[in-house]
Amino acid sequence: MREYRFDVARVVCMTYIGAFMHLYAYIYPEGRNTYFIPACTALTDSCLGLFTFISGCLLGRKYLFGKQGNTDVWTFYRKRVLRIIPLFVIASVVLWLIGFNDLKSTVYGLLCISPVVSPAPRTLWYIPVILWCYLVTPLISRGGMKWRMCSSLCLFAILFVARLLFTSIDNRLVFNMFFYLAGVYLSVCNDWKTTPSYRRAFKVLVILLFVLLIDIGLYLSYMYYTPVVMGIGAVGVFAILFVCEGISQLLFDGQNDQKGRVRAFACQIVSIVSYASMACYMFHRFFYWAAEKIWNPSDTSVKWLFMVCVVFPVIVTFSYMIQKLYDKSVSAKK
Repeated sequence: MREYRFDVARVVCMTYIGAFMHLYAYIYPEGRNTYFIPACTALTDSCLGLFTFISGCLLGRKYLFGKQGNTDVWTFYRKRVLRIIPLFVIASVVLWLIGFNDLKSTVYGLLCISPVVSPAPRTLWYIPVILWCYLVTPLISRGGMKWRMCSSLCLFAILFVARLLFTSIDNRLVFNMFFYLAGVYLSVCNDWKTTPSYRRAFKVLVILLFVLLIDIGLYLSYMYYTPVVMGIGAVGVFAILFVCEGISQLLFDGQNDQKGRVRAFACQIVSIVSYASMACYMFHRFFYWAAEKIWNPSDTSVKWLFMVCVVFPVIVTFSYMIQKLYDKSVSAKK
């Protein structure tokens, strides 16, 4: 069964990152209005953490390893590599050619060592991080909830201690690995919804308390932002997801009703943007750079309108086409 709330969540998160957070620097390159940047950074962490959480949920539900598993480890790795690496290589080279990232960070990113050895490429730092998450999937996505919980806690504890010992490890690897492990663990739960119940409320409370403990630990070890920013970012992952579930129920329930044509159209847009989200994340910087070369109005209001209403839809359209063509080429080679 398709998780429409995940589609909505991808659209919400990608729109925020691509059409506001990353776009802000193109509108105000001198860093104007920096007083609200910490809050925006926390929300960005929430969006990327939610992307990671969704990946953990979907992969943890789809793939099962071990003696009773349905997937070979190397088959899984091959699928993940084909899904991301070629587009990541192209995006990395493009951002290096336009001068957005330097050669060293680009090479470290392509070698996927940037999560543990700085520098990391700007924007594309997330791709090596998610690949590291994929690397540990066969270890934790096996058996029932007890195995997943124990293996996830042990793995995260090892990563946490490693971060204390080696300051070169990127804080964002720790942050996103936590949500990936949480996604794989919760993927075997079929009842964690927003429908009120004492059992579900208890689960949410346990999750939030766990997040709070991680928040305190990260703060005491000087690993991340202030506890306020970190706390907002962590709790925001689940807050955004629960809000998106409500939106998905509003959009997708009864979408085949003839009276809901506007809703059906909205559903199509959500599906398109969700499908294009990864390519959109990888390539949106290039399109903003190209747009500035074509037209760079001095009036900030005009530039906002141009970038959001014209350039961003173009980014989504081309990203959808890129992803579609790439998926067809991969399928043809199988």
